[in-house]
Order: sequence, then C-alpha cells, then structure tokens
Amino acid sequence: MFERLLEQKYGLHFIGAEKSAVGAGSDTWFIDCSEGKFVMKFPSESDINRPEQEPELCEFLEKRGIPVCSFLRDKSGNFLSEDGEGRRFTLQKFISGICPDWNTAADDILNESAEMLGKIHAVLKDYPPLPVGIGQDFFRFMTPGRASESYRRSLKIAEERGEREIAEDLKWRLSFVEDPPWKNFDFDRLTVRNTHGDYFISQFICENGHLKAVIDWTTACVHPVVWEIMRSFVYGSPKCADGTIDEEGLKRYVEGYCRFGTLNDYDLQNLRSIFYYQIAVCDYYGQYYASTASNRGIYLRQAVFSTKLLKNYTENT
Repeated sequence: MFERLLEQKYGLHFIGAEKSAVGAGSDTWFIDCSEGKFVMKFPSESDINRPEQEPELCEFLEKRGIPVCSFLRDKSGNFLSEDGEGRRFTLQKFISGICPDWNTAADDILNESAEMLGKIHAVLKDYPPLPVGIGQDFFRFMTPGRASESYRRSLKIAEERGEREIAEDLKWRLSFVEDPPWKNFDFDRLTVRNTHGDYFISQFICENGHLKAVIDWTTACVHPVVWEIMRSFVYGSPKCADGTIDEEGLKRYVEGYCRFGTLNDYDLQNLRSIFYYQIAVCDYYGQYYASTASNRGIYLRQAVFSTKLLKNYTENT
C-alpha cells in the first residue's frame, strides 16, 4: 500500500514503514523513502479532528516563528489525500527528537512549554476564528447528570468484566459528580483564544533537553486559555504524577505563559476550576471501553490519572 501511494501521489520511493505507538485516535506511520523520512497520518474521522485545516494552520504558525510540522502537497497540489479506500491522510516531514512521556518534563522544557503556549496564543490572535472547542455548549451539554449516566454505563461494563479497580474509580466518580464544587462559570469573562486544542507533553518533540516542535494540530480550536495552561502543566510536571499539584511550579508556569500571553483576573481565579470541571464530567473510562484502537489503553491511563487529580483535590480542600 505505502509503495503505491507514495509513488502515485508524491513521486517518492518507499523503503520501509514503522507504526507509531504514541497517541490515540489516528493511524500514524513513520515512512522511510529514498528521498528522506516522513510521517503519514490517517486521522480518525470525528467531529473534533479537522485534518483539512492543519497544514495551512501550520504554514501560518511556521512563518511566525512557531516550530511545527511541515506538510507535503501531493501531485494534485493537495495537502489532504485519499488512499483509494476512502481513508484520508497527510504526509509531513519527519522531525527528529523524542516525544516525552507524561510527567517527565525537566524544568527547561516546562518553562519552554509555558512560553510556547503564550506565543501560540499571541500569534493566533491574527488567524481566522477556529471551531469552538470548550465553549458555552460544553457546559450546557456536559452536565453532572449526563456524566452520571455515562459513568453508570461504564461501571456496568467494568463489573461485568471483573475489573475491580476501574469499578471502584467509577463508583467514586459517581459520588463525586453528584455535587462537584465547580458549577457556575461566567464564560463571557474568560479569555478564549485560537489554540492547539490538545497542547500537552505528548505533542512535543524534544531534543537535547529542549522543546523543538509542537505537533498534531488536527484538533486546533477555540478554548479558554486557562484550560490549556492547567492541562499542559499537570501532564508535564513530574511533581504532578501522583495527582498532586505543585503550586510553586504552577505559579512559575503561569508566569512563563504571561511573558507572551495575557490573562485577566477572572482567568486566574478559575485557573483550576475549568480544567477540574472538564475532567470531572468527561468519561474517559467510557472512551476506553468504546475504542477499538490498538493503543486504546491511553484512554484508560488518562481516566486513572484524572481520577487521581480529582481525589487529590478533594483531599486537600
């Protein structure tokens, strides 16, 4: 398949391919050709994935100093191609380096992550509005009541399969989500920006202890900026691995962000609240059970980690 696609679509000469084990939701391959190394990505077809917007967005960012992916056009001049069986894919230049694991960011990378997010938000002020991510409709639809319904369905599956630890987590979530401490947000007072949409350590390419590039912009959208700040910090900081928030580290992270980005007082008051509400009402256990992807375990890992964060919050407030 790869040999035919690469020759027909790009005029490249295939040598070998290796499937990426990182991430979930897309089918990603590292491709070796006579002409160099590339990344071929078949994004999952969903409402939040918009591969058609990614290449042009990355071109815009790259011209303004944000290190991102560089995409190839096929022989027809298109960034987005089809494999003949209805699957869409993109081809981009390979970026050398490593994709760090969760909660492994050294201080330099954490600082660079914060500053890079601020730079991204500053640059994307001049880009046309992206689709809405976490917006007013999220809070209308993702309610504690709906979350409870989803958790009960997931709990039933966990109990039927004898997965005791998952079942206990879900029982705890059911009791917690009945009356979460974060309920009412004045969304109009929050700073919302065009943003990456999934900005955290798994989307970084690092080399020699520094952040080299930010990849995977298929879910770029408009979010409250504090959501991306908080999420990228807790998934990056080693001191947050057990669900504990490193307060001093978070303060430095926000300060780093504010060297290039801007926050208002209401943002700072709700720095944690938006993120905690989102992980409280989103059933990652349900995503794990529903997924058929070979790497669907990432959803379970995300579920377990978010439960740790919520439990730690309740124990320390």
